[in-house]
Amino acid sequence: MDDVARRAALDAWFRAYGDRVLAYLLHRTDADTAQDVLQEVFVIAFRKANSVPEPPIGWLFGTARRVLANTVRGSKRRDHLAARVAEAAEHTDDFELAELRGAFATTLTALPSSDREVLTLSAWYRLTPEEAAQALGCSRNAYTVRLHRARKRLEEQLDRAGYAGPSPSSRLAEAFRD
Repeated sequence: MDDVARRAALDAWFRAYGDRVLAYLLHRTDADTAQDVLQEVFVIAFRKANSVPEPPIGWLFGTARRVLANTVRGSKRRDHLAARVAEAAEHTDDFELAELRGAFATTLTALPSSDREVLTLSAWYRLTPEEAAQALGCSRNAYTVRLHRARKRLEEQLDRAGYAGPSPSSRLAEAFRD
């Protein structure tokens, strides 16, 4: 099936079954998550259009179920991470460090998972830039750029959360260490 045929099939499937798949998702999660999962289901359907059976409704529901399950697992991991960071915030006599860790607990999960990964590789796991780049499958330069951008987004999130302490970048590793 060429791209034109796949797009036509996807359009037909979405028009015929999109509302039913969305209703299924809305019974299981909030509206924003349901919309995100619906979009992912049809992205997967486009990629796998050659192997999607006709009629595709059962396949679409099964895919929606699996994508939603993955989304829920991801949310649980983010919640666990936030709880872990919040717990670490309570185990220090340094008020500024406790405040910084508390701010991290509320903002870290708001970051994209790629930012969390870059930040934790360097701070929690104390990988060198070379080691972290290897873990991520990129060059050292690409890693340092990603780390810089992730730190900037972290600072922006902390600013939005009202954190007014010293520069988070300067104490990032200290805040993350167990």
